[in-house]
Amino acid sequence: MEQQKVSRELTRRELMKGIGVAAGMGLLGVSLPLRAEEPIRIGTLCPLTGAGGVYGPNMQKAVTRVVEKINNSGGIHGLPIRLFHEDGQTNPDAAVRAARKLIDVNKVIAILSTWSSAVTLAVAPICIENKVFEISVSGAPEISDLKDDDFIFRTQPTGIVQGEACAEITREQGAKKVAFMGLQHPAVKPFLEAYTKKVSSWGGSLLDSLIYEANKPSYRSEVTRILSKQPDMILVLGFQPDCTIMVKELYRAGYKGKLLGTSYSFNQKLADDVGEAAEGIFNYGPAPDFGAPAFAAVEKMLGISDPDPYVCQAFDHINLVTLALYVGKDYSGTGIKNNIRKIANRPGVVVYSFEEGLAQLKKGQKINYEGASGPCDFDEKGDVVKTQFLVAQVRKGKFVKMGMIKV
Repeated sequence: MEQQKVSRELTRRELMKGIGVAAGMGLLGVSLPLRAEEPIRIGTLCPLTGAGGVYGPNMQKAVTRVVEKINNSGGIHGLPIRLFHEDGQTNPDAAVRAARKLIDVNKVIAILSTWSSAVTLAVAPICIENKVFEISVSGAPEISDLKDDDFIFRTQPTGIVQGEACAEITREQGAKKVAFMGLQHPAVKPFLEAYTKKVSSWGGSLLDSLIYEANKPSYRSEVTRILSKQPDMILVLGFQPDCTIMVKELYRAGYKGKLLGTSYSFNQKLADDVGEAAEGIFNYGPAPDFGAPAFAAVEKMLGISDPDPYVCQAFDHINLVTLALYVGKDYSGTGIKNNIRKIANRPGVVVYSFEEGLAQLKKGQKINYEGASGPCDFDEKGDVVKTQFLVAQVRKGKFVKMGMIKV
């Protein structure tokens, strides 16, 4: 009996020692193997409030619906996915706190769908340090230059590509003299450099470039300065709340030229808020693949028509991540980054969902995921390679599609 008691105590001590070692490894940032009965933990950091709040709820909902479908079909190699949601608030400080909770408390292996370059750049170091995979809808070129060990990816084209596309739209609209108003933001400088270079190449000119502060009650002085240059087009790079004020003040000032902004700022909410002041304004933005089965799936899944590019990208994020997990059988951030190009990049059988990809993989096929947002081929920096931009104009209070620009 005494020997059995000693044996039990030794076993108990050994067990506690093992737990202590495991806890220590966790504190040191060492990934522990996932036990078979544990779910795969994935986080979302969509902008449920703030300037991106008009997009975040549907982005989160798209991720949730895809996961529900995967779990109902047996999960990933029998493992269910457990989602943890936090609000990025379109605010870097709030997003950092939320990311800390997702990583330190919820123990997620990936954070999906960060919106706004400032948010993505703020959260990225935490993800890199903890070997958590992050995929965003952010465009700042600085994201490409992060020393991220391949943990940071994005489906949004870079600000440089967006600047080049915007210059092409300017040319097509016949504008020669352009003035720029941009929010103090990481994406502005490289965007403007790319835009100016391309506009200059066909004889256009940038008359003025004004950087403004966010959340001001009035932009009258900024508008006065820009109008003094007599531009035939004004280009605005900012968020919807500020742009709403600017559009109203430009209208009151009698501006009759062309007005162009991004689709996330010059959106339908802005058009509704400013009324007749919106008539004739243009917007542009990365365009989803309108003809893709995945785009139709997003419409049906969410019960909405013509879903925006960000909800389409969020849909693609969860499908990309889950297919990478399935292929790698490594349920960690490292497993995702090591395998995502294997299922996303060409060549391969084109698939538009986890279910389609799974069916082909079970047949031993190499797959090429192309989702609702378009081709999801990634370069060595984790940037999406190809994209197209949709140009729209407000007519009778509603944005009407005008054409596509491919980059």
